[in-house]
Order: sequence, then structure tokens, then C-alpha cells
Amino acid sequence: MAESRELALPKATISLKEQLARTTLRNLRSQGHTYVELREDGKRFVFFCTLCLAPCYSDAVLLGHLNGSLHKERLSCAKITLLGEKPWPFNDGVLFFDCSKGDEEKGEISSGGGVVFPLLEFCDDERFAIVMYDENRAQDNGHATETGDEISRCADNLLISGLLIKERTIDLEAKFIGFGRIAARLFETKGRTTWIDKLWCEWLGDEGPSDEEKANVPEHDFAIVTFSYFYNLGRLGLLDDPSLLLTSSQSAASGNGKDNGRKRKKSFSDPEDTSDSLCSQYDSSEEVSSRALIADYDDHLVNKRFIKNRKVRRELRKQQRINSERICEVCKQKMLPGKDAAAILNTKTGNLACGSRNLLGAFHLFHVSCVIHWFLFCESEILGNKMVCGKGKKRCTKQSGVKSNGLVSNVSWQIFSVFCPECQGTGINIEGGVIERDTFPLSQTWRFGVKVSEGRKAWVKNPEKLENCSTGFHFPQQDKESVKGQEERVQSMKLVRFYRVEL
Repeated sequence: MAESRELALPKATISLKEQLARTTLRNLRSQGHTYVELREDGKRFVFFCTLCLAPCYSDAVLLGHLNGSLHKERLSCAKITLLGEKPWPFNDGVLFFDCSKGDEEKGEISSGGGVVFPLLEFCDDERFAIVMYDENRAQDNGHATETGDEISRCADNLLISGLLIKERTIDLEAKFIGFGRIAARLFETKGRTTWIDKLWCEWLGDEGPSDEEKANVPEHDFAIVTFSYFYNLGRLGLLDDPSLLLTSSQSAASGNGKDNGRKRKKSFSDPEDTSDSLCSQYDSSEEVSSRALIADYDDHLVNKRFIKNRKVRRELRKQQRINSERICEVCKQKMLPGKDAAAILNTKTGNLACGSRNLLGAFHLFHVSCVIHWFLFCESEILGNKMVCGKGKKRCTKQSGVKSNGLVSNVSWQIFSVFCPECQGTGINIEGGVIERDTFPLSQTWRFGVKVSEGRKAWVKNPEKLENCSTGFHFPQQDKESVKGQEERVQSMKLVRFYRVEL
């Protein structure tokens, strides 16, 4: 029995409710509702609409949602921006819904309640696959030869050093998967930009732009690196002292493993005996390794070695799941295990943006779509600063109350490059162990998030019609008379590289 628990194999049998839910989901996707997925909430199976972020707990509720006005508005936008011939190759659970891998057929269900993705149950330190970078891997030792496209694609791969994965600092290869093009619809008068109407990023795929466009449109100084998310990705353990999560009665039970969950009689001994028992209890609780309680795929260690009391183990696992849930700092939605998450890479230094804010290799993760929106927000702020400052000036004078396009309300807090929305790191090289300092107060970063949300909501109501799939912002002009008669043009701004790290 112990060995079977250690392997953590998936269930061989599927309940009737799950079979019915999968059949319904299969029928929905055959009808074109590829944005609906099946998630697990405790013991219940829930249909989840990725376009509207709406959980539906029954077929009737799902049918009513699909016929609702909110869904019809989101679907009309998705038909223009997401449901194209070349869709975004991501599935982040909040906007992108690439289902080409057929996860539902494999029995992999996303969970909003802390259920671990099946891949994680089979991972451990000894079997963790690390792909090391080899410059000569295009050569196949006399066997099959690679095509020119494959060789050029391999040349675009990167080796990212010092990443914190499952509490180990390792080097990983990031495979190039495609380009994204950042462009904007601008209003101009006499050659000077006066208003940003829309700003978007469209997916070009691995083929990328034409040679002419590559020559005229610069590449972004930052790239987007995607991962398949799990709890220990990019951070250390959370529960350094698991005994703090227990009540006094549960702590007493954990101090004596021989009780096996039985009720203990009250002790009427003197205070010295009580203090001694508490000290021994504290010592025993310190033996519980917090790292074994961080992820559910290491949970067999808790069952085998550390805590013999079943109720204590159940409480620790419950508290661990609550505390280990990670929230995306851009959209404030949960990060789901197995979904695509992304980090920001400084292409000039080869470091992740968070690498200049710590020396441990830790980094922050966000939904892929949220990172794209953050890139667009930073570009809108940079362009807005230029509109306020005018040409020929590197920096504006500090003035309060100056507004342009609703983007710059206080020029003392200016953005000049992309940075991590959580730690404000930019991935610069640090020397002497001196980490990069943050620039903006928390109140200002919160306002940044509000602007991202408002721009995204306006885009859903009035998206830009493009040949490729896209996502972006819309900044509606309140006073339309102010831009009347001005020239309107579309400008390609930058090309963004996307990479994928396979774990």
C-alpha cells in the first residue's frame, strides 16, 4: 500500500458523473465552444467559460450562460481576436484556451481548489528532466539530417541560468516558439502623436514577420518565457513552521505519535511537567520538514516519515493548499496547476526580470495573457511619456496633474522600460550582491493594474479587426471633437519573442 501511495497513480475508474461531464464537454467543443473546459471543485465537476471567467455547476446553468448577453459580447470579440486560423498556442485559464493537446481526452482536469495537476504527481528530484543546452545539437552524428528551418529554430533557443525549480537552482533551455507584433492605432496632427486609440499584440507564429518588417521594426528588449505552472516553480517553500497552522489541540496530538488520533485526557500535573511536555512537543514539530509539505507530489513523505496523526496530516495539507495558492498580480486571478504561466526575460542580459531583485534564482509568474497586457501597458506609458514630453527631451520636468490619453497622471512616476509587475525587477546584471531597488510604491503599482483592467474591458467592447489573433487595449476618447480632423494611422512598434521551457 505504501508503494502504491508513493507512485500516486491516477484512478483507474472514472465516476459516472465525470463520464457524463466529459461527454457534454466533447459535444460542446464539437459545436465550436472550444473555450469551455472542465474543472474540478472539490468533488464536483464544473464547466468553466474561459471567455467570461464564469463557472457553471450544471448543464442548465451552462446553457443559460451561453445564451446570456455577457457571453454573447465576449464571444463576438473572441471571434475577431482569438478564434482565428492561427490561434494563440497557450492555455492560461483566463483568456487563452488552446486545446490542441487534447487534455480532456487524457483525463487531465484543471482545478480551482488546489487539486494538483497529474504531471506533478509523477515528479520528484531524482526523475526531474533537465534539458541542457548544446550548441552542437544540430549535428546528429551521421544519422538523419535536420532541415534548415529546424536548425534556424534551434539557433533561436536560449539557455537561462540560475532558475529556482523545486528549490534547486538549475539552468534550463528555453525553446523559441514564435513572434508577437506590438502595434498601435494613433491619431496625429502635423506629424505629432496626440492620442493612442488602440494598442495590441498579434500572434505571428514561428514563421515570424517578413524580412522587410524585421529590418524596419525593432525587436523588444524583453521577451516572454512560458512554463507549465506548478506550486514550487520559481519560489521556495512556504510553510517554514507548519506547527503554526495547527490549533492547540491538534498540536498536542502531533506531539505524541503513539496516540494515532485518539483523544488525550487532560493532564493535571504541575506546571513544570506541562512546560517540559510543550518543549518536547515543539522539538518534535521542528522535525517536520516544511519542504515535504509544500507540494502534494511530495506528500507521501509526510505520510511515511514525519507525522503519524491522520487528522494533523489532513489539516496540514488543507492549510498548505490555501497558503500555496498563487495569485497573478496583474489580473488578481488564481494560477492553476498545469496551465501556462509566463515570466519576463531581459534579452540584453539573458536574465529573468526578477533576477536583479534576488540572489536565489526566484522569479514571479503570471498568466501568459496578463504578461502580454503588461507589455502593452508599459509601451502605452512609454509612448504617453513621449507625447507629454515632446520630441528632443529625454525627461519631463516633474509636474503634477499633467494628463495625456489618461495614461500619465503624474509624470514623477514615469515608466521607461518593461519591469516585473510584482517585484519591479528589470533583469539587469547586478554586481557585488547589491540587488536592484524598486521604483514605484505599492499604491502606484495598484493604479497600474487598474489601468490594465480598464484598457482590457474597453478592448472587448471595441477590438481591432486583424488578420491574426490578437489581444490588446482600447482607450476611448471622451471628447471626440478633440481628435476630429486628425490623421489616423496604424504603426508597428516592436516584435516580441516567445519562448517555452519544457519541464
